[in-house]
Amino acid sequence: MNFLKKLFGNKQTPATTTKAGEKPAAKASQGNKGPLDRILNEASADTRASLIREISDDAQLEQLIRDGNAQLRDQVRALWLERLMAGGALPANAADDVLIRIASLATDSSLSEQALAAIKSEESRAEIARSHGVARVRQAAAATLSSAALLQKVLDHAQGSDKAVYRICKNLLADLRAEEEARQAIRDRIEYIRTQAKQLIRLGMSPDFVGRLQVLEQRWDELKDQTADEDTSDIPALLADAGAILEAQRQQEAAEAALAAALEAAGSAQKRVIGRLEDLIADALNADAQGWQEALLSEEQAWADATREHSAPAPQQKRYDILVQNVTDIVTSLRYWAETGADSEFNSPEAASACLQHIHWPADIQAPDWLMALRKTAGQKPAPEKVAAKNTDDSAAREKIAALMAAMDSSLSDGQEKEAAKQLRDIQKLLDTLSPGRARDLQAAVRLLSNRLYELRDWQGFAVAPKKDALCEQMEALVGAEIAPDVLADRIKALQDEWKTLGHSNDREQWDRFREAADKAFEPCKVWFAEQAEIRAGLVKQREALIAELTRYEAEMNWESADWKAVQNTLNAARDAFRTYSPVDRGAHQKTQAAFKEACDRIYAHLKAEYDRNLDAKKAIVEAAEKAAASDDANEAADTVKKLQQEWKTIGVTPRGPDQRLWQQLRKAADGIFARLNEARDARKAELNASVSEAETQVTQACDEALAAGNAAALNTARDLLRDAGLPKSAQQRLLKAISDVEKQLNAKANAEAEAAAKARWTDLIAALRQGKAAAEVNASELPANVAVRWNQEHAGADATELCIAMEILAGVDSPDAEQPRRMELQVQRLAQGLGKGLSKDDEVASLISQLFHTDATDSQRERFIKALETTV
Repeated sequence: MNFLKKLFGNKQTPATTTKAGEKPAAKASQGNKGPLDRILNEASADTRASLIREISDDAQLEQLIRDGNAQLRDQVRALWLERLMAGGALPANAADDVLIRIASLATDSSLSEQALAAIKSEESRAEIARSHGVARVRQAAAATLSSAALLQKVLDHAQGSDKAVYRICKNLLADLRAEEEARQAIRDRIEYIRTQAKQLIRLGMSPDFVGRLQVLEQRWDELKDQTADEDTSDIPALLADAGAILEAQRQQEAAEAALAAALEAAGSAQKRVIGRLEDLIADALNADAQGWQEALLSEEQAWADATREHSAPAPQQKRYDILVQNVTDIVTSLRYWAETGADSEFNSPEAASACLQHIHWPADIQAPDWLMALRKTAGQKPAPEKVAAKNTDDSAAREKIAALMAAMDSSLSDGQEKEAAKQLRDIQKLLDTLSPGRARDLQAAVRLLSNRLYELRDWQGFAVAPKKDALCEQMEALVGAEIAPDVLADRIKALQDEWKTLGHSNDREQWDRFREAADKAFEPCKVWFAEQAEIRAGLVKQREALIAELTRYEAEMNWESADWKAVQNTLNAARDAFRTYSPVDRGAHQKTQAAFKEACDRIYAHLKAEYDRNLDAKKAIVEAAEKAAASDDANEAADTVKKLQQEWKTIGVTPRGPDQRLWQQLRKAADGIFARLNEARDARKAELNASVSEAETQVTQACDEALAAGNAAALNTARDLLRDAGLPKSAQQRLLKAISDVEKQLNAKANAEAEAAAKARWTDLIAALRQGKAAAEVNASELPANVAVRWNQEHAGADATELCIAMEILAGVDSPDAEQPRRMELQVQRLAQGLGKGLSKDDEVASLISQLFHTDATDSQRERFIKALETTV
C-alpha cells in the first residue's frame, strides 16, 4: 500500500520543488516543518519504517536526517544503509557517490573507513577529507590516505579550520616519514651488502676476505626478513659467489696441505731409505753378501713405493743412486771374493792384479783387510780412506745445539718470541750438519720447543690493551696538530678503524679517552668538510653526465654483434667511475644511484642474455662430461673430456660464480675419469712389479745354477727370458747387468784355471828337463801346447851347446865368454836363414825344447838351458 499516495494523492511532498527541474531547498526551517516531518515524528516506529521505505528521493531522506528527531534520524540512516547495502555488505563495483553516502550514514567508524577505502581514487578521498560536510566522514577519509603529497595538501587545508583532520594527517605524515626512513635505512643496508659483496667477488681473496664475508652474511641474516618490499634477489647469489670463492680457496689450501703432507710423507720415506742404505754402507766392513743383497732388493722396493706418486728431489735421487751402486759393488765384490779368491793364494803381483780386476769396491768406503792385502800384493798404493760419517767428530756442533736449546727454553719462559725464533733457526742450521741418525735423536726435543714458540705467538695476539693505549696516545697527538684537514681526517679514520679491528672488551675508560681525543682532533676538519659540499655538487653533475652517456650507449649499441667482454668492461669501468664520483649528499646519492642502476640494468639485461646462452652451452658440456664419466671405456672417456675442456675455452663470457660452479662439476667428472685411468696404470704397474719380482727370482736362480755348475748355459736361458718378459727398461738393464757380472765371474774363473793348467804343464816340463828324462819318457799330451806341436818332429844331430846358445839368444841373456864367437856365428846364420825360418818366438822355444830332449845334454847344459827358458815363460 502506498502510504504517500494515500496521504497526499498526486501532490508533491513539501520537501520537493513545485517546478520541474528545481532542486529542493538546501535546508528547511526547523520552525516550518512539512506535514511528512510531523507525521513521521508522531508515528510509531513500525509506521515510520513503512513510510521511509516508500521514499525514493535522496534529498527527502537527507532532510529527514537533518530535521527529524534523534529517533527518526537513526531509523532513516539504518533503513537507507539497508537499502544501499543489500545483505549487509558493501556493494561490488559501487560508484564513488554510493560509497561516500554509505560512509556518511554509517555510525560504525570501521564501516565508514571500509567504504571510503573502497574508493579507488585517492585524490577523491583526499577531496572528501577536505570538503565533506560531515566531520566524521572527513576524518575517516583522511585516515585512508597513504600518499605523502595528498596528506600534505589535506593538512595545509585543514590547518586552523579542522583540528581533527589536521591531527590525523600530521600523525599519518609522521608515520610515513618514519616508515620511509626505516625503508631507506633498509635500502642503504641492502646496498651496502650488495656493494661490499660485489667488491669481494671482484677483488678475490685477500687477508680480510673471510672476516668481511662473515660480517656480510651476518648482516644479511639479520636483514633478509625485512626486505619484502625491496628487490634483493641478487644478494643471495652474490653471497653464494663470494662463498664459492672462499670454498675454492679452502679447497685449494686443503689440496695444497694434502700435497704438502704427501710430499712430506714421501720425502720422509725417501730419507728413511737413504738412511738405511747409509747405515749399511757405514757397516761395510761387516757386510754379508746374501744379507746385503736381500736388503738391497727391499730398499729398492721401498724407494719405488716412496717415489711412486712424488719423485725425489734431484740431490736426493742422486744420493740414492750412488748408495745403491755402492751397495751393489760391495755385494758383487764380496761374492767374487767368497767364490773365487778366498781359498786362493795370490803370491805374485800378476795374480793379485788379475783378481782385483773383478772386484769393484767403492773408492770412498773403507776396504776390508783382505782387499787391502790384495792391493798391497798387486803393488797398488793405498788410497786415503774417508772416515765413516758415524765416526765424524760432531761434538762441537752438538754442544752448540744443547746451549741454544737451553737459551731458547729461557727465552720462551721470558716471553721473548723474536729471540726464541732466531735461536730456533740457528738450531735448525746446526742440525743439518749432523748425521741423519744424530739429528733424528734431537728432533723430538726441538719439536717441543717449536710448539712452545707457536703457543707464545698465539697468546701474544690477545694482548690488545697496550695497543689500545698506543692508539689513544696517537689520537691525542693529533689534537692541534698542523696537518691538512683531509689528511687529518684520514688519520683519525685510520686510527678508528684500527681500534675496531682490536675488537670489543671491557675498556670503557680507554674508549672514552680515545673518543674524546678524536672529537677534539676532528674540529679543524668541520670547515674543510663544508668546502667539500661544493665539490660534492660537482660530483653529482659528473654522475649525471655518466648516466646520460650510459643511456646513449645502450640505445645506440648494435646488440646483435656486441663485443661482450668490452660490454662487461664498460659496465665495470662505469661502476668504478661512478664510485670515484664520491662523496655526494645522501639525497643526491640516492637519486643518481637509482638512475645509474637503471641505466646499468638495461645494459646488463643484454649481457645477461649472453651469459645465459654461454652458461647453457657450458651446462651441456658438463652433462656430456658426466655422461662420458659413466662410460666403461676410461681411455675414450678421457679423450672425450679433453675435447670438452678445449671446447669450454671457446665459449664466451660468463659470470664468475656460476662459471666456477660449472667448472667444478666438469673437474669432478674429469677427475673421476682420470682417477680410473690412474687405477688402471697402478694395476699395470703392480703387474709389472710382479713381473720384475718373478724375473729377479729367475735371474737369481739362473745365476746361482751357473755359478754352482761353472757353466754359463743357464745364463743364456735367463737372458732370453728377460728379452721376452716385457719389463721396464731400468729393471731389464739391471738384471742383464747382474747376468753379465756372473758371466764375467765364470769367464774369469775359466781363464784362471786355464792359466794355472798351462803353468803346471811348464812346471812339469822343466822338472823333466832337470831330471834328464829322455823324449820317450815324456807324455806329449801333458806338454804345453806349442811344445807338444813340435815334439814329434825330427831332431837328430842337434848340439846341446848350440841349443843353449840359441835359447839364450831368444831369452836375451848372455852366453859364457868362451862361446861368444859361436853365438855370433849362430846369430849370423839366423839372419841368413830369416830369423827362425818364419817361426814365432814361442814356436822356436818349443822347437829348442823338443831338440834338447833328443840330445845327450849334461846336467850343467840342462840347467843353463832351463835358466834361459824360465825368462821366456
